[in-house]
Amino acid sequence: MAYVRGNRAEFDIWEELGNPGWNWDTMLPYFKKSEKYFIPREDQLAAGASYEPQHHGFKGPLHVGLAPAFTNTSASPRLHAAWESLSVPRNPDFNSGSVRGYSYPPSTLDPTLNVRYDSSRAYIHPVEHRPNLQILQGTVKRITWARQLRKQTQCQGKGLVANGVEYLTEAGEMKIIRATKEVVVSAGAIRTPGVLEGSGVGNPQILKALGIETKIDLPGVGENLLEQPHHTLVYNGNLEESTNAFYAYITAENLFGERLAAVEASSRARIPEFARASVEASGDGALNAIVIEKLFTIQHDLMFKKNATIAEILTIIAVGLQFSDYWILFPFSRGSVHLSSKEDIDKPLFDPRLMLADFDVQTTVAAGRLAKRFWQSEPVAAYVGGQVLPDAVTLPDDATDAQWETWARNNAVPNAHPVGTASMMSRELGGVVDPELKVYGTANVRIVDASVMPIQTSGHLTSTIYALAERLSDIIKDTA
Repeated sequence: MAYVRGNRAEFDIWEELGNPGWNWDTMLPYFKKSEKYFIPREDQLAAGASYEPQHHGFKGPLHVGLAPAFTNTSASPRLHAAWESLSVPRNPDFNSGSVRGYSYPPSTLDPTLNVRYDSSRAYIHPVEHRPNLQILQGTVKRITWARQLRKQTQCQGKGLVANGVEYLTEAGEMKIIRATKEVVVSAGAIRTPGVLEGSGVGNPQILKALGIETKIDLPGVGENLLEQPHHTLVYNGNLEESTNAFYAYITAENLFGERLAAVEASSRARIPEFARASVEASGDGALNAIVIEKLFTIQHDLMFKKNATIAEILTIIAVGLQFSDYWILFPFSRGSVHLSSKEDIDKPLFDPRLMLADFDVQTTVAAGRLAKRFWQSEPVAAYVGGQVLPDAVTLPDDATDAQWETWARNNAVPNAHPVGTASMMSRELGGVVDPELKVYGTANVRIVDASVMPIQTSGHLTSTIYALAERLSDIIKDTA
């Protein structure tokens, strides 16, 4: 998995959304704490890899580095030159707090063993034989609750007290395991809302329709789903070699050029319209247009006033093919994910509502045009043959905006970067967890996964999720 943290300004917004002490400076130590960075080899540095040691950790459990196969190729200098010709600069280290530009990101892997490093290899296997750790395999259905509210203590606030978890075993049996201190949910942005709703935590309107008694009225559960729309361009090529994937992070200025001021003004004027569209599409009474408008304004400032990157383009040469994967980073379209029924715990209703906001379509078209210009640029054009996907009839070189928009709407797919469905925000903004990642209205239930991230990130989710978990472990220890 690519290891890219994102822009400093994105994390500083977390604090702006009602989370004191959550910003880039307070998260950076946890990025480093989780990381064991492997310095690139000399031949990899010659191929264009780069890093700045002050931004990395070297003693953490999660191995991070470049794949052993990453090496120099005859095409590498041309790929560099192509991005430079489009005014996209080289980035010396994507994990410095600024991702603008192009480079090669590290991944969560062990370069010496050439194996992927996931959470089990990094965190579980080294401690799995401890006598105080027991791992049960199964599928969580719901949290169980004590009959009475517990008085506030240092480690547990006021509210509903979780006393266990009901789960489906591999043998198909329902069992309950009791909790004496806390329940920490880490089911991900798609499954965590279902665990909460199955436990009676969520929008009363949705819970009533499911036949579930409302324990905590928390309409933000399952809402604010932020997912990036993914697109791909594919060309035939004449190279008999494969290159390493270039990642390029693009600003609004890169995309819109001389139209930047006009696009900024027109999109800002339409924020109330985008907010109303989100509320209408939700249809369950969970969203408030005034609140959504505030969130959209903060996001708009991030892209245009703080000059955060707004699109990502991957450029890859494989034997006989060239292609670009690209997506916008901060969509205004908001989706949702909820339980489909009281019993179907593994069949969530996932509705990302990709391309709901016209600005998302406009930005996607601009990113697609830039990706196409990359392959048409002089440094790499000689490698490119015919257009494969989409075909040249559907999207010719002189395609109009209308043709681009139609293709973009019809071919958007989720980017597998879902966040926000149990957001860490103030309750008034639709938040689900507080700055200690505790679910509002509970005394001892916390969430630590991508669902708590209140806005999208320009980085890939892996690095941030590990940092969140490291920070929560300190929060729990400090309040124990």
